[in-house]
Amino acid sequence: MQIKSINSISFQRKLLSREERDYSNVLKEAKNKLGNNGKSILIVPYSSLPNKTGVGNFANTEGEEFVKFTKKYWDINEVQLLPIGQYHFHGEDVPFYSGTSMDLGNHVINIEDFISKEEFEQIIKSNNIKNKVNFKNVIEKNSAQEIALQNLYKNIDTNMKTEFELYKKNNSNLLEPKALYRALREINDNYDFKKWNDLDRNLFNPDIIKEPEKEKRIKEIYSLKSKEIDFYKFKQFLAEKSLAKAKENLNSKGIKLSGDMPCGFSYDEIWANPKAFIKDATIGWELPALDLDSSEGKELLKKKVNLYAQRFDGFRVDAAWTYISEPITKNGVKNPKYYGEEILNLIEDEVKKVKGNNYNLKNISYEFTASPNDFNIFDGKKLKPFIEKRMKIFTSDYMDINWGTNDNFLKRGWDKENFILGASNHDSCVRLNPKYIETLSKILKIPKEKLNIANELRRSRLAEAYSAYNNMLFFIDGLGLKDNRYKQGSLESYKTLIPDNFEDEYIKALEKREGFNPMDALEQNFRAKGLDKSEKELYKKIVKYRDILESRDIKKTPYKAILIAATSILALGIGVYTYLKKQKDSDN
Repeated sequence: MQIKSINSISFQRKLLSREERDYSNVLKEAKNKLGNNGKSILIVPYSSLPNKTGVGNFANTEGEEFVKFTKKYWDINEVQLLPIGQYHFHGEDVPFYSGTSMDLGNHVINIEDFISKEEFEQIIKSNNIKNKVNFKNVIEKNSAQEIALQNLYKNIDTNMKTEFELYKKNNSNLLEPKALYRALREINDNYDFKKWNDLDRNLFNPDIIKEPEKEKRIKEIYSLKSKEIDFYKFKQFLAEKSLAKAKENLNSKGIKLSGDMPCGFSYDEIWANPKAFIKDATIGWELPALDLDSSEGKELLKKKVNLYAQRFDGFRVDAAWTYISEPITKNGVKNPKYYGEEILNLIEDEVKKVKGNNYNLKNISYEFTASPNDFNIFDGKKLKPFIEKRMKIFTSDYMDINWGTNDNFLKRGWDKENFILGASNHDSCVRLNPKYIETLSKILKIPKEKLNIANELRRSRLAEAYSAYNNMLFFIDGLGLKDNRYKQGSLESYKTLIPDNFEDEYIKALEKREGFNPMDALEQNFRAKGLDKSEKELYKKIVKYRDILESRDIKKTPYKAILIAATSILALGIGVYTYLKKQKDSDN
């Protein structure tokens, strides 16, 4: 007999429907008083969204429900995805930042929109991993999703066929070299083009392979792999449709969709644009150095930017300092090239070609998350003018008394509307650090001994970042999910799956003082800034909703606790009685 302990009783308490509007009003009013009026960004991998197939999607019902949840509890107005290009397996890992930067991964396809209910059920049945993201079920060659897509491709209807042919025609410059590269990977039985034969390795290098020889080889590749080439293009077509629908879904709820533009390029992109890169040079992270002094290098960067501008409302420029001062290393010698704002202007000019001259360039954000000593963006203690006017991204990973907090950035004279602050991102996690304790104790007026407790320090780091005009929240921190980033690196972000019952699990996390409670963050900031005295009624409501979300309001209404406990004891008694009766009957 299994009998649940009274100790397992949870006083979990979601917002009641009659409380939701008031909660929303309190949240918005309190954020306004605090000066938190700008971007409220949720960072989340596409793959981690709740799903049935193994990999998530914003274009389906589960993704939509999660969006509503983030809007209700956190007042999110922007979602920033992590990279969504083509992935490939390294053992059991899928290293997203070494994926492609310019096409879309097969996992972006919302397969439910394109196949029969019976086929979709088969994909669901084949999803045999329930506690983390299951990439194998949707991106491997013989996965259930791939089989369904092959069947769809073979039986494509007339309307879709017409739309697909137009898509191929309009996007041939992007699709053709990528499709050919995938075909040559199979023909040469090697992922790395540097190990191919001379002709295939240099197919797109006009200094080595002349046009007639190139065209002849391409015809040969098509004769061998025409179906595979066209099937790759078909999946790109479906992925673009799904991403467009996801953006439409978010926009309809008042939420912008932001992409993440990696600073690197993948094998196929290097192979197809050999003159765009500095030979045998890197910028670190095993990434090739783009030749930003060449027309080919600039055109390739423009091509990438153009795609991100088309697909998203805005995007994050990964490792933005690499465009200001490219950290070129060749033959073991570091020789960085300083460009200042030249390449940032190139990026923004290309965005305007897509979005128009009236587009708000504050939707393009530049990652500068690092120590202030890591790259030169300063004139003395002040930001360089071209850095100052652009949207910058920081996390408080490098927090100390002089850096990495909203409080410090404002004291330096930074424009509050021109930077975004978060406690962490995919590369970091909220952990104990003596510098954090000292800094937060001073800013939030909290005793240091309290911040020596991991959960309390986490809450205060989230609270301090929440005081910024523009702020961001990583989904693991928001939901209070198990966090392995510190031990196992950023790849864990992509394996982490948001559970189907995410609202229940979120409330449970808050009850354990984990996860992000915006009312707790507001309470800490109000108290630190004296707003608890000047805005007494609003502060009282903040505390009320903080306690509701953390189930502390149960203490104020003990009859509820008594009722729940009594119900549990009664259930326990019935269980014992039933068990004893069965034992007696079996003895007889």
